[in-house]
Amino acid sequence: MGIQGNINDWRKEMVDILDSFSDDVSKVEWVTAQDENVCPLCAKRDGKVYTISQVKKELAGEFCKPIDPDDRCRCTLLPVYDD
Repeated sequence: MGIQGNINDWRKEMVDILDSFSDDVSKVEWVTAQDENVCPLCAKRDGKVYTISQVKKELAGEFCKPIDPDDRCRCTLLPVYDD
């Protein structure tokens, strides 16, 4: 499949995560596995809070570049609920 095919799959997985949140979720936290296999692009986002539209912009570009071509994206998105 190649790395680009994987990136497109990972992008779809992240969009599916966003779509799974209820309408009252407007922000998410980008979370990585926090290990040595997390790519530098993802590591800089770890723990940061983004609006849904910001994440969609991030996902539109090159959002992940695994160190090992056989590895996969090691991120997920968690909903942030306003108090």
